[in-house]
Amino acid sequence: MNRWTPLTFQARRVFCRNYAAASTIKPDIKLLKQLRQETEVSMTKAKEALVKNGNDYQKALEWLEQDAQVAGAKKAQKVAGRTAGEGLISIASVSAEGSQSRSTIIELNCETDFVSRNDVFKNLASRIAATSLLLHDPSGAAVEQIPIESLLQSPLMPHPEQAAEDPDVMSGKTVQEIIVETIGKLGENITLRRAAIAVTDGATAGYVHGGDAATGKIGGLAALQPLKVSSLNETTVTALSKVARQVARQAVGFKPSYLNAEDVPADELNAQADQKQYISESVLTQQPYLLNPDLTVAQHVSKAAQDAGIQDGAVIAGYVRWEVGEGIEKKENDFASEVQKAAQGN
Repeated sequence: MNRWTPLTFQARRVFCRNYAAASTIKPDIKLLKQLRQETEVSMTKAKEALVKNGNDYQKALEWLEQDAQVAGAKKAQKVAGRTAGEGLISIASVSAEGSQSRSTIIELNCETDFVSRNDVFKNLASRIAATSLLLHDPSGAAVEQIPIESLLQSPLMPHPEQAAEDPDVMSGKTVQEIIVETIGKLGENITLRRAAIAVTDGATAGYVHGGDAATGKIGGLAALQPLKVSSLNETTVTALSKVARQVARQAVGFKPSYLNAEDVPADELNAQADQKQYISESVLTQQPYLLNPDLTVAQHVSKAAQDAGIQDGAVIAGYVRWEVGEGIEKKENDFASEVQKAAQGN
């Protein structure tokens, strides 16, 4: 039999009084709307944040941030073993007269195509691509891989259309921390699989297919190097950037395996019945250009560069072509079980 002492009775009275006071607080409607717009949390979670913090907006934001970190970490631990074979390829570019041109490509994976089409996921992929532009100092190669661990520990940069003063940007959270929070929001395993950067004195550009201008299911980068850098100015760089995007689109559409003919291993080439045909299909520079098959891609680049005023033309210095999930062994799940899993929050 429980016995109530004066001390426990007093504690119970204080608890009940505080509970009653908290239960009478109602969320401010204007603050509720603002909080949901800024954080994209559910109505229930936004109300909870405001009520628990007496409609103090800044404290509600801080509470939501802590709650998201805890929820995300728990969810990330729970789903860590799941296969993330869907997702998005995202690209970003920056170029200015007098400096090197940079373009990056990243692959961000999730478990289902449904989540890959979520705006929160797409925004995250775009922000990681933008972050990777400023992170890596290339060693000299036109295209090279970016170490994933370094990228994960970098502060996440804003989306190109996101205001720099947004609280999410000002927080200084790393790529890894935002990924963990996003796992909590979307309920699926999310992994950053790979990233690469193209850098030249000429022009770089990216192209994605199967999505919007910055994200898609297949993506590519191309780096073009003028034979005479002294020919470059703002006009010629702009023109060469368009050509670089055409080359990236060629790579995405025609899936080359090599940049130049000499890159093809001798034993692989010798195994072909028609070596000339094989080279024209598998080597980017030797493929017929998609908009003018009378020219190879290399010939198109040189001609377009000279037409833009770049003396002696330009060459393709490097390229990348990625597809979401390539090389990842995926478990076959039917749509009904996928919906059921999402509904159960698993």
